[in-house]
Amino acid sequence: MKMRGFTLIELIFVLLLIGLLGAVGTSLYRPEKLLSDTRFIAAKLMKSRYLAIGFDHGNFDGTALAGTVGCVTLDRSSLEGSVAEAGGYRLGSKTRIAVSGISGNTICFDEKGYPHDGDFSPGSLLHRKVDITVSNGGKSYRITLFPMSGYAKIVYR
Repeated sequence: MKMRGFTLIELIFVLLLIGLLGAVGTSLYRPEKLLSDTRFIAAKLMKSRYLAIGFDHGNFDGTALAGTVGCVTLDRSSLEGSVAEAGGYRLGSKTRIAVSGISGNTICFDEKGYPHDGDFSPGSLLHRKVDITVSNGGKSYRITLFPMSGYAKIVYR
């Protein structure tokens, strides 16, 4: 009996077939964009809280400083910001954001990390949780921002 090996053409054909199957398989794999968007929004909230801790928002005369350190507006253009600021991340084109529990869609954090409804006045301190619903079609996730602590938790549905 004669031992016969593979020819070079057969080996090239097998490698080409494996490469083609790998390319098709990776193009069909899509990570869950809605969950990534929800995590991105929660990270923006936590970053704003982190930047606000220890930052005094008042002037020497007791008036509030003009500025947005520690504030985050929950809409597409504000969250994405510039490419460098968002790290190149873009929300999904069909992703919708709904905020309940505050009067607008801006949450500010004071120097202690407490959440406020849009500004830093004493009356704007949140005493109830804020629910941020991130949805895309029929699926949705909720971010709950707790009062006093300013902690944001993603609730998977």
